Amino acid sequence: MLKAAGITAEYNPLHNGHVHHIEETRRITGCDAVIVAMSGDYVQRGEPAILDKWTRAEHALRNGADLVIEIPVLFCLGNAGQYAGAAVNILEATGKVSHISFGSESGNAEALVRIAHTLRDSEQEIEASVKSVRSRGLPYPAARALAYSEVRAAIKGTDPETDTEIAGDIRILEKANDILAIEYIKAMKKAEPVVVHREGACYSDPYDERIVYQSSSAIRAQTFSGKDMSKYVPECTAGALKGCHLTGPDRDKWFDVLRYAVLSADEETIEDCPSGGEGLASLLKSNAGSAGSWSDFIRRIKSKRYTYTRLSRLCMQLVLSIGRKRYDIESPEYIRVLGFNETGRALLAEMRDGETAALPVIINVNKNSEDLNPKAKRLLDLDVHSADIYNLITKGETDSCSDHRHLPVML
Repeated sequence: MLKAAGITAEYNPLHNGHVHHIEETRRITGCDAVIVAMSGDYVQRGEPAILDKWTRAEHALRNGADLVIEIPVLFCLGNAGQYAGAAVNILEATGKVSHISFGSESGNAEALVRIAHTLRDSEQEIEASVKSVRSRGLPYPAARALAYSEVRAAIKGTDPETDTEIAGDIRILEKANDILAIEYIKAMKKAEPVVVHREGACYSDPYDERIVYQSSSAIRAQTFSGKDMSKYVPECTAGALKGCHLTGPDRDKWFDVLRYAVLSADEETIEDCPSGGEGLASLLKSNAGSAGSWSDFIRRIKSKRYTYTRLSRLCMQLVLSIGRKRYDIESPEYIRVLGFNETGRALLAEMRDGETAALPVIINVNKNSEDLNPKAKRLLDLDVHSADIYNLITKGETDSCSDHRHLPVML
């Protein structure tokens, strides 16, 4: 029986820092295989991925992954807790993952576990405090950090050592990868966490030629401006960035589609989106006609209360017609395969024939979806529909690249 380590990723695009993470995961865990739970055509920031999911899955397989499975779009466009929870759920549902590895700005496993357990064990007290704090106009991340500090102080009392520890925890709660790491740990029921210190640039750092490992956001920005970033990415990624169609929220027809979606939807529909509420519908409608791009639109409605990421997710949820009432689904209902190599093929055999998988395994959406329950079918239909929208906007057609025609990448 193969022993696997799990990784959650977007690979938007895959760069040398990601390859380092895969290699470190193998070294630390001594695993036989690496399973990657990857975002599909849309990423957690609320934007279309720069390259389609099949291309990015192939890049992962060429650089150390053995099996790539898709995180359903409903959770990719959810908040950090929903995204991380879905990824962990899928990885653990394979029945093969003993460890889940993630990058961390702090690299402080002890602190990450402590924060995760505090947030989980004191969830009611913290959320009550968050609600109170948010009434002052703070965005959720800042409100949660403040609520955490109050709860930790109440649990341990106040003294110089505790105050220093809490101050360090708050700094961790401000970092994008550390926030996700905490959510991964909170969601784990079986797997053990593996913390890999993030080398080089942080999640959203701008381009700095002195840094060996650039952030994905820096690579995207420089690529869109015409700069050659092949120094910072594997050869397959470099080729795709040069030779393939690239997409982003301000490119192609994404903003036209968003503006149409906002203007044609009623306020109730916008408020029903998972990231909606709090009167955001009227804010979107009053700015849709005057903005010049997707990013400009978000900047116009952004405030201390509403983060860029939340607003961008709301916009993409509206474009894809994702509403709370129809998609009241709390966790993934299947394991969707995007690609595998020979080791991944052996993993799949153990998952399916050995019956280790706790969820249905989907390799071909036309054949493997027949026995899904109604909730799972709704979720899968949304994945297929969302891929069609992505392909229509970025490639001008949906037929040849439809999920109904595209089989997993096999190396």
